Amino acid sequence: MALCLRQAGIHLEVLNTRLPCDEKHIRSTLAPLYRVPRMSTFAIGAIIQRGVAQMEQGQVFVNVGVWNGFTFLSGMAGNADKTCIGVDLYGTSTSANARRSFLTRFEKHRGSNHVFHQMDYKEYFKSVHTGPIGFYVYDGPHSYGDQIDGLKVAERFLAKGATILVDDTNTDRAYDGTMDFVKQSRHEYRVLLDQRTARGGHPTYWNGVLVIQKMV
Repeated sequence: MALCLRQAGIHLEVLNTRLPCDEKHIRSTLAPLYRVPRMSTFAIGAIIQRGVAQMEQGQVFVNVGVWNGFTFLSGMAGNADKTCIGVDLYGTSTSANARRSFLTRFEKHRGSNHVFHQMDYKEYFKSVHTGPIGFYVYDGPHSYGDQIDGLKVAERFLAKGATILVDDTNTDRAYDGTMDFVKQSRHEYRVLLDQRTARGGHPTYWNGVLVIQKMV
């Protein structure tokens, strides 16, 4: 139902979502992104937008797994002064259209502090990334192994207090991979939000979302 309404230009999750603060500002900031094809929701976009806005000076936002760009562009929106980095390999022929569409949107919305790298996320963290990460979105491959690797490879760059958002946590491999990463880490994390949904495509948190914060 939510997908059918979106295609008709009716964004149910936007109408139904209430935000605890700065609601008018966040709605107006994200409004240009409502029509971006996505497997996400306004609520998730709002979390990312606000999280990036609240990063400390010198920290960066990294989004692994960009696709059509909704989550990455949500972090960029209203945050021209924040360093925002998107990483996606776009390694299959079926993702070519998504890449072209994303790049068009990226060029339209980007500021001088916003960067995109088309490459494997592991290679990116190995050879390119510098600077403390304040907000990290992992939306890369959601196999159990990739889920753990996608968090471990970024961990050495995570600032104290950094926030990590992982989607698709209705699936056990994404959820278990994230929680096992927390258990295995020498650092301390706390769960800020753990919300699975009744089904994929739910207008609240789509296919589940898990938000954790690095404490020590």
